[in-house]
Amino acid sequence: MSIRMVPVGATFSSFKRLVRDLSAELGKQVELVTAGSETELDKSVIEKLHDPLIHIIRNSLDHGIESPEQRVKAGKPAGGTIELSAEHAGSNVLVRVRDDGKGLDSAAIRSKAIEKGLIEEGAVLSEKELYNLIFAPGFSTASQVSNISGRGVGMDVVARSIEALGGEVEIDSLKGRGTTI
Repeated sequence: MSIRMVPVGATFSSFKRLVRDLSAELGKQVELVTAGSETELDKSVIEKLHDPLIHIIRNSLDHGIESPEQRVKAGKPAGGTIELSAEHAGSNVLVRVRDDGKGLDSAAIRSKAIEKGLIEEGAVLSEKELYNLIFAPGFSTASQVSNISGRGVGMDVVARSIEALGGEVEIDSLKGRGTTI
């Protein structure tokens, strides 16, 4: 079993280029910070986590982190941060992607969910239930499709991929402060 276990550090460091390239393409200043790179996971699990992590990081860059101008206006540093971390928690490994962006827009999620018929107009949902709607197939609050995101294909695939590994996806978000997945 120990032969199959490898540190997640090599996979984590491969995302630095993705963040650098996408930041430049989007005109944003974003730094990827990693923690827990010595955390070991089964090699096949790391391989299966790669694509979901790419999608979450791309969403953080495109939807979460604001432009330098918007960040300064909001009293934040011009440059944003995405933190990718891993840690052992009992028999599980917690992998987190956290950004210091604008957080999820509850009103936009609710509006789009009503429009798509996922919830009724007056439905009472907790924030957690509302955030979980982003995992519905075809769900996107993006006003326009870009080559980075906005097609509504992805977060449902992320959730299914993680669940296929026996894991679960949780979202925590604070308006104006960021999102953790």
